[in-house]
Amino acid sequence: MLLLECLVENGESLDLSDDIKAWIYSDKATMEAFFTTGGMYLNRCGKAVDILAEIIKQDPHAKQGVKHTLAVAVALTFVEEVIDRVYRKPIDGIARYHNFAKWADEGVLFDEFFHLNVWEMRFVVNGMQPDEDYVWARENIAEEYRTAATIGEAVFNMIEYGGTGAQPAEDPTKEPAKWSLAGMYKYGGVCGTFCKFGAGVTEAFGMPATNLAQPGHCAFTTYYNGTWTLRNKIRGWQESWMRKAYNLFWGKAAHYLLLMNEAQQDTNSYRLSEKMRILASIVDSTFNFMLIEDALSICPQNYELYLALSEGFTTPQTMDSSAMALKMAAVVKVFEHKPQENVAFAKPAVSNTSFRNDKVDNRLVLSGNSWFTGTDENSWAEIDLQGTFTIDQVQIIWKKSCFTNVLDWDLSAEIYGNFIKVRSKADETLKGKTGKRKSFISGWDGITTKVRLDIKMIENPMYCITPSGKLSPWTVGIYQIEILGKHDSIREIVTLSRPVTSNVEGTAQNLVDGDESTVWTSTTNPSWVEISLDGICVLENVTIDWENGVQGTQTVRYIVGNETNAETSGQIGRVDLTGMATAIRIDLEGSETYSIKEISASGYCFSLNDVLKMRTSQELMLPEEKDKIKLVSELGELIDGMVCEECL
Repeated sequence: MLLLECLVENGESLDLSDDIKAWIYSDKATMEAFFTTGGMYLNRCGKAVDILAEIIKQDPHAKQGVKHTLAVAVALTFVEEVIDRVYRKPIDGIARYHNFAKWADEGVLFDEFFHLNVWEMRFVVNGMQPDEDYVWARENIAEEYRTAATIGEAVFNMIEYGGTGAQPAEDPTKEPAKWSLAGMYKYGGVCGTFCKFGAGVTEAFGMPATNLAQPGHCAFTTYYNGTWTLRNKIRGWQESWMRKAYNLFWGKAAHYLLLMNEAQQDTNSYRLSEKMRILASIVDSTFNFMLIEDALSICPQNYELYLALSEGFTTPQTMDSSAMALKMAAVVKVFEHKPQENVAFAKPAVSNTSFRNDKVDNRLVLSGNSWFTGTDENSWAEIDLQGTFTIDQVQIIWKKSCFTNVLDWDLSAEIYGNFIKVRSKADETLKGKTGKRKSFISGWDGITTKVRLDIKMIENPMYCITPSGKLSPWTVGIYQIEILGKHDSIREIVTLSRPVTSNVEGTAQNLVDGDESTVWTSTTNPSWVEISLDGICVLENVTIDWENGVQGTQTVRYIVGNETNAETSGQIGRVDLTGMATAIRIDLEGSETYSIKEISASGYCFSLNDVLKMRTSQELMLPEEKDKIKLVSELGELIDGMVCEECL
């Protein structure tokens, strides 16, 4: 179905008169690879079929095994021209297939080549070096780097930094051509040479690699044993981009590569989630959200599912609210007990100084950068946590060693909209080596939304003596500020103005109108009332404000998906009861009449969008995986755009 839709979109049709193409259309493994290995340029599925059919025509062995993987990878990659960087002309994809197939038969590729899947193989065959360069690499790489684990390190021992510079020659036929692997080896160069050579020699042995752009720099990444390693880097993954989205049309940002890599580790789950996404696009709207949500549970790394949520759900949906509520509750429960994390990482930061700071925003909170104070008496920096958090500890990693005698500092927190001084230099524990010391500061009470560091000079020296004994203009450098804490929503009265049902006709809505002059009265025994909440709520207590004292006995139940999550009974005026609920039910018995002015519950609630963002954070982020935080933030923005007002 997908292939037919793709062909029609490009004005093409199925060619059933060709036996090889008919086989391609009917082969499950081929069709799954076509649509679950990163997509293809401009959906040129007809051209991909043509390339694959020609390869199979020339080599029938391309129907199975590693040669089938290689053939499909070539077909999907070469629907767009891959330009040879030495001779500046298109590389022949079919010739590349035959060369790698021959090298596989000759046993000159690493063993890991034979276990790559189609997506990984695409990062082998899309290299921009001519195929003769790969032969040169295998003849010239030192023995110590001839393993899949070490090949990515060869460049750092073979290329002279600087050299004469590997700029393109006027005559690329001159030997060795300057952008050939042999030329780069002979002439040396800077970052561009390092990343091209590093990726090229890795591809030569049948291992995935690709160049990555960073601000003012070229890095590269190599694949081994399920992991992509970032090499020749000056920044992290969060500031890296693929040179061209040959193999992954989610986008060029490098975090998509990490996400797809995780999805590809369990191809069965990824393929199933894609089939469910496709099915969701054609079924009745009653079921499509449920399919997408279930698909996310199966493969949360499938970025297409988040796009489907944000693009497809812009109107209220209908679904089994009880089942959805139960699923949501499980996510919220995990979220409530998650460990502390660096809640400042990749959050916006502003400062009053631009001294040596070409990019103030995020410098304080992204590892690998440095922020400097100005040369005036006072400097400050402020971090917006973009949420409400309880803070357990702050760590400041300082860059210079002479700061201890010449500065003081205060730490302030924005709590309920007001900045309050919470800590000072006197509260720190200082550890670490001279030149890169770390201040440890304990946390504080109060739900915090922003943190501000004010640095004040005690003396005013013109110069600082560095660890090497040199004089440097007086400034204080900070590598990073880490703020360890947990997300904490602001408590509120979650029952106010919410819908109320009862077995007693009349004025049940008076119970949640916030007006103590209105009263709900019942002469029915037993009676009950049920208050529907806004999404999934984490509750801490319930208060029943009686008009004339407690009447009879009551049972308070927290309901999630028509199931009782927590309950308590007795004569209740106020009860502390912690638990989750989408509704609160109160059963009253033992009295002829009941008169209640107000029912209120304290806690905080999560919408369906909130829960989906929690799931994204839980399933895509581990505490140490800082490089994915930009991706998680981006997916959260997609989910924010989803409108699903009647999902519960």
